[in-house]
Amino acid sequence: MELKQILFDEDDRTLFLIDDIQLKADAIRYSILPKLEIVNNELISRLIKVYNFDFFQNYSVAKTPHFRISKTQRKEPTKTNYSYSGISITGQRKENKWFGLDRGNKIIPSISPTNLSIDLTNKGLSTHLFFNHPKNFTIETYQKFYTFFIDNIEIISGLASKANFQYQFKYFNIFSIKRDLELRFESGDYDIIFSTRPFEYPINYKKINDLIFSNIIFFPVINACINIALGEQPKLEENITKIEANLFDYVKTYFGEQEANAKKVSIENADNYKQKAEGKVKVQAGLRWQVFQRDNWRCLSCGRGVEDNIILHVDHILPRSKGGKDEFDNYQTLCDICNIGKSNKNQTDLRII
Repeated sequence: MELKQILFDEDDRTLFLIDDIQLKADAIRYSILPKLEIVNNELISRLIKVYNFDFFQNYSVAKTPHFRISKTQRKEPTKTNYSYSGISITGQRKENKWFGLDRGNKIIPSISPTNLSIDLTNKGLSTHLFFNHPKNFTIETYQKFYTFFIDNIEIISGLASKANFQYQFKYFNIFSIKRDLELRFESGDYDIIFSTRPFEYPINYKKINDLIFSNIIFFPVINACINIALGEQPKLEENITKIEANLFDYVKTYFGEQEANAKKVSIENADNYKQKAEGKVKVQAGLRWQVFQRDNWRCLSCGRGVEDNIILHVDHILPRSKGGKDEFDNYQTLCDICNIGKSNKNQTDLRII
């Protein structure tokens, strides 16, 4: 069966509501999961085309329910009343691979704590990015991931918006994702979830295609988590650049010429992520302090200092996208507000004005 032939209809919706749990389990196993597997295989194929990488070097696929049962259990009726079915992209279950993860004294093999799941329920088809699955890493491990999310929250939020992913707040009276993340870390509740709204029944090729598109856009976030789990620096900007280069052709191929032209402006705005990423590039700590000291600990654009309740950033005078280097003479001090307003087309050296 090809992707265009897949349809999740009213029978699939009511399946999750019926009382016959054995029929439900069999239908999920022999009808729902095989169709979800085709959707996931198509997603993987397109990810490889857009991002040009060896998917199976670090990733694996898991089904829910997995139906791994013993010969004895096969003779018995199921006792589980399933409320959903899903298929996930997660890290490979291999020891001595995830050097960025630590579970302390526990001998359970480490696995990447991220899980990108496509789920079907009675409400529809949706995607969820889970962080902290499985659980029980050391606080030092969680600190790496939370530092990444907090430091890059503007970029991640931009990707989420374009991909129709929503951040699932824990503290409902908090409107800042960054603050919610800080409170989660402080409380020791390390779960992070981004989800799409469910595509409602009937779920045809167009809706499935839109869901895959959302995953393509948001993939740099899960891949950055994989980088961290491997003990590497997150390659968020690098993968966003690949979106910028390949996404128009992707839309043209899978959505058609007319829709590709309609989305062209939106796709070109992916450059905004790159500009923001330039402002987030880490500079080694010692050099950053030297830049601030040279510039008298003040924003060279507006003249404000920390007593004015601003945050100082190190800015690239000649942006990295234009060939600018990570060197002392190419850095200047800007406050957070002025740095956000400076685009990669502005190459003004404010030190000489």
